[in-house]
Amino acid sequence: MSKSTLESISLTTPEAISNYKHSISLIDNTNPYYSLELLNNHLDHQELNFFTYKINGALKAVMPFIQRKIIMHGKETGYFDVTSPWGYNGPLFDTVMSQELIEDFWKLVDNWYKENKVVSEFIRFNFKHNYEGYTGTKVHTLRNVKGNIADWDNFWSNLKSNTRNQFRKAKKEGLVFEIHYKDIALEKVKAFYDVYIGTMDRRDAIDSFYHPLEYFTNFAAQNPGKCAVGLVYEGDLPISCELFLISNDTMYSFLGGTSSDHFKLRPNEYLKINAIEWARGVGLEYYMIGGGLSNSETDNLYLYKKKYFPYDDDIHFYTGRKIIDQEAYLKLCELNSAGSSKMDALNVAQGFFPKYREKIG
Repeated sequence: MSKSTLESISLTTPEAISNYKHSISLIDNTNPYYSLELLNNHLDHQELNFFTYKINGALKAVMPFIQRKIIMHGKETGYFDVTSPWGYNGPLFDTVMSQELIEDFWKLVDNWYKENKVVSEFIRFNFKHNYEGYTGTKVHTLRNVKGNIADWDNFWSNLKSNTRNQFRKAKKEGLVFEIHYKDIALEKVKAFYDVYIGTMDRRDAIDSFYHPLEYFTNFAAQNPGKCAVGLVYEGDLPISCELFLISNDTMYSFLGGTSSDHFKLRPNEYLKINAIEWARGVGLEYYMIGGGLSNSETDNLYLYKKKYFPYDDDIHFYTGRKIIDQEAYLKLCELNSAGSSKMDALNVAQGFFPKYREKIG
C-alpha cells in the first residue's frame, strides 16, 4: 500500500537550501522560475518555504511558497496566508504524476494549511498545466505572447512592416547590441541594473519590482545557464536592457527597461529582435515575451508585445485562489472594511485577492 507524506521546510538554513535545490533537480532542473535565487525575498513578516510530497519515500512534487503573517492595523492577528513567489511556479509535479496523486497532494496541502492557521492561498501557476486538480478557484489572469523562433525567415516575414522598419532605423543609427550568457561580467549586470532601475523610477513602480543589485548578480552567478543579459548601446552608453531567463527550449523576457531619452532610436525593438536571432542560434525554439498590464486583448502593452508574433497562439496564465478558513477570512475582511457584503468578500474570482489585503481608499 502506498504511503504519501507532505513536509514543509523553511528555507532559512544551508541544509534546507541544499535540500530544495536537490529536490528541484530531481524533477525538472531546466525551469528557471524555480531557481532559489529568483524566488528569494527579504520582506518583513514573511518566510520562504517549500513543500515536498513523497510516495513511499520517492519525491513526486515540490512547491515553493511564501507564508505571510497577517497584520491588521499594526497588530499580528495570529493568522497567516500563503502566496506564490513572483513569477510562474506553484507545484512542480513529476512527469508521471497521476490525477489520483495530484488530488492527494492538494488534500495534504489543505490539511497543513488548516493545522497552521493559514486563511487563504494565492498561487501563480506555471505553464505546464499544474492547475489541474487544484482544490481552489482557477482564474484566467493573463494572455502571454509566445512565438516560435526556430525559423528565422518565417519570424521576420510575420513581423509587421513598421516593426521591421523600426529595427532597420535602430541599426542605421549605429546602435550596438550585446548579449551576455553564462559568464556574465559584473559590469554588464551593473549596466542592466542602472537602466532597469531608472525605468522603474520613471514608471513609479511598486516595491516588488525593486531589487538590490546583489539580487541580480547572485542570480547570474548561481544560475549561469538560466539567464542572459541583453544590452543596447548608443556609443558607450547603455540605453536599453533585458534580463532573459533561459530554459531548455525557451527564452523568457523577465525584467528590462529603456532610457526615455532614447525612445526615438527604437532600442527596445533592436534589442528584442537581435536577442531572438541569438536565441535561435544557440538552439532555443521559443520566445515568451509575456503579457500586458491586464487580461484585455486591447491592453496597450499586450498589443506592443503581440506585434512580434501576430500569428502565434498565446499562452494562458492562470492564478489559483482559495479560502481555507472562511470564518477568519470574513473577520479579516471586516477589519479591513473590504467588500460591501459577505457575497463580495467571498467572490474570489473577481477583483483583488485576498480582499483583506486590498488597500481601501
